[in-house]
Amino acid sequence: MINQVHSEQLHPSSIIVSHRPLFFLMLLLSYVLYLVIGAFVFSTLEQPYEDQLRNKVEEMWNDFLKSHPCISEELLDDFLRKVLFVRSFGVSVLRNTSGFGVKWDFVSSLFFTATSLTTIGYGNPVPISESGKIFCLFYSIVGIPFTLSLLSIAAQNLLFFLRDKPIHVLLLRCNFARNKLEWIYTGVLISLLSLLAFFIPAIIFNFIEENWGYVDALYFCFISLSTVGLGDYVPGEKSGQRMPALYKLLVICYLLVGLIAVFLVVELLKSLFNCNQVFNLFLFGCDDNRRAEEMEQDLPSDSALPCVSKHDETTRRRLPHSASPMEKSYGTINPCIS
Repeated sequence: MINQVHSEQLHPSSIIVSHRPLFFLMLLLSYVLYLVIGAFVFSTLEQPYEDQLRNKVEEMWNDFLKSHPCISEELLDDFLRKVLFVRSFGVSVLRNTSGFGVKWDFVSSLFFTATSLTTIGYGNPVPISESGKIFCLFYSIVGIPFTLSLLSIAAQNLLFFLRDKPIHVLLLRCNFARNKLEWIYTGVLISLLSLLAFFIPAIIFNFIEENWGYVDALYFCFISLSTVGLGDYVPGEKSGQRMPALYKLLVICYLLVGLIAVFLVVELLKSLFNCNQVFNLFLFGCDDNRRAEEMEQDLPSDSALPCVSKHDETTRRRLPHSASPMEKSYGTINPCIS
């Protein structure tokens, strides 16, 4: 009996369960370290360029004041603050026809709702009125889970048609090991999805957006489909854009289809690497079955249960059959007395 208890205590699953808090702490520390490394790299790469731009702005400021001595520095500073404040709401301050284009027409509003509900959120434009902000709040509470659920369901359906059925057909016709076939097929499928979602659209955006290089366009595609949406690159904002309404509608379609492709890639990687088993290492209670097993280990055995009323349903199941209240007792011995 002692050896059995000792072997149960040394079971690998019980050791993993006891170390889950430690695994979670290591995961948390790894994430903090990842954040620190990212901050250090960005600071190293971007701060020199920030200093260059700051010096260039200072030179432009001084040159402008020298060329226009009638304008005081205080008035110019106040004017620029107001201009930048208005620009932060997505309203152009340039005095030309394209610059004063309407930002909240129907197509632009549709572009805003699509980028908001997909959590991309370029921030150009943003609601200005209080009523618009309140409506955006309640609209997004319902719309964001609805949109993400729709994209996830679409990805799951595509997973069946693009992976499960083709692999099943290939297994019937070819003499391949299933694990090897899944790795090869999934790698090819992820490569095709990446090509269709990132690299080919980047070529199209590079052609349409004249001031975007290919790296800029590829950066926009990744930042958008990863739902980061920094807003430094927004399609259809240049002056003289041909058919801007149609262009924005096509961009909306690209974002929705691209996000489905990203969801599909995530599902493919999860199934390929068995991510659920890895995630379970960091969960205190990974699933219902495991939690039930762990709770069952903490319960006392049947012999250690105290005597309780025989009318209790739980106790009735634990007592021997002869002690059931539905059966006649042929002796005077109380079954609760040892």
